[in-house]
Amino acid sequence: MERYDSFQLAAAATFLVERHDPESRDQYMGQKRSLTPVTNENGHHMRDLEARERILSTTLRMLGELGYSRLTIGGIAQEAGVGKATIYRSWPNKAALALDAVRTQLPDIPVDDIGDSQQEVFAVADTLAALYGSPKVRLVLPALVSDAAADPELGRRLREELIEERKRQSALVLRRAVDRGEMPEDADISTILDMWAGLMLFRSLFFELTFDQQAIRSLVRATLGSPPRLADTPEDR
Repeated sequence: MERYDSFQLAAAATFLVERHDPESRDQYMGQKRSLTPVTNENGHHMRDLEARERILSTTLRMLGELGYSRLTIGGIAQEAGVGKATIYRSWPNKAALALDAVRTQLPDIPVDDIGDSQQEVFAVADTLAALYGSPKVRLVLPALVSDAAADPELGRRLREELIEERKRQSALVLRRAVDRGEMPEDADISTILDMWAGLMLFRSLFFELTFDQQAIRSLVRATLGSPPRLADTPEDR
């Protein structure tokens, strides 16, 4: 009996799926496809890395143009030149795809300990300013936030997957400044980061302005010098 390796089995499975998907079949008629398996950070096998990147960029563009509610898997597939089966192999639904597309535009928060709290906090503020001031994020984020108001699940995933993780990383750096005595022990770190995000988004969305280096340094100095404090609790009195 002839033996098949994992690549041949993957190719055969893909053929059987797309055989029953006319849209997918028509899109790839006469085209040579690359089906080399790709493994992402979660260990999931991804096929056709080029198509994946095209799907994500198309989703990002269409989010800005149409908003989340009018976005469809079929529309993305048509614009990206792939079959719907190709999309569903990597993303279970529209929300997962939209959030993944936005995530590609978000930089990692620098959390390295370099022994200088002011420079560490400055690096965090600089990264957040670049994030909220990015034209692509400015275009897409309001669409997601607007549609999340009517879609609790989308709102939950938006908070957990895009916002809270970066806020957690940023808080690590600010807490390190507290531990070093550079900020008071009762500094309200959560409020600090919310204030930064609110100010940066306000300037970006309404005035299309970004923070320059001087403005970021002023913000960091003010944060280190006179941060908002945690409210007293009855146990503290």
